[in-house]
Amino acid sequence: MQAKFNVERERNANLFYKSYKNDSCIFQFHSQVEIYFVDEGEMSMNVDGRHELLRAPAVSVATSYVTHAYKTPESSRSSVLLLPAHLCEAFVSAMRGKRLASPYVTDPNAYGELKALYEAVKSSESARVKQLGYIYTMLGRILELAGTHDAREELDADLATRLLLYIDESYATGITPLDVAQHFGYSPSYISRYFSATFGTTLSRYLSSVRLRSAIALMREGKHDITYCALESGFGSMRTFYRIFRREIGVSPTEFVKENI
Repeated sequence: MQAKFNVERERNANLFYKSYKNDSCIFQFHSQVEIYFVDEGEMSMNVDGRHELLRAPAVSVATSYVTHAYKTPESSRSSVLLLPAHLCEAFVSAMRGKRLASPYVTDPNAYGELKALYEAVKSSESARVKQLGYIYTMLGRILELAGTHDAREELDADLATRLLLYIDESYATGITPLDVAQHFGYSPSYISRYFSATFGTTLSRYLSSVRLRSAIALMREGKHDITYCALESGFGSMRTFYRIFRREIGVSPTEFVKENI
């Protein structure tokens, strides 16, 4: 299955921070910069295609639209800070066309510096200028610690967000890659190259993935037959649905229903 675009998180433009016990996160991406602290125990992390078992104290960083997932093998305590782009525009600009050389910070002293800044960001909620100062100090330190390298193509974050939101709102209508290109006024070849370079998957496969998740969610409700679930999710034919379902899930829709519903 492809990584999931977190629509709910994308539509929340506020600063977010929270602590967790035994946290987990499905494979996803969003425009916010996500700074994740492993405070106790260990977390199995996968950020930007790099898997690592992080033992406390450690930090992972997922910049805009970088895919990430994590889970607790046994036990953990963690903290997360989500920074919407409008609160760190200079950092987002500096990262255009770049990726972090390493998404992980495992030095205990560096963890201590970043965690202190995290707490300062939380405590300065009512003083925005002061809070922004702590945010940029943290991001600047992350750039020093992690380093950067050139990405394949410069990311137009605004277009990326609009693309993904449009797909989320329209996939069930049966839109095609051509429809997406025409909606945004670009050629199909440009949209195809841009999507693949930005998200690491083809536009066609991403559309299929979104529809497949919708169909599976409907199937799990147990209220409708397989044909209804497929067509309601935007698949143009049952032949296509069965082919994609087996490719991504490994069994047929009928087998899936028998085993899981």
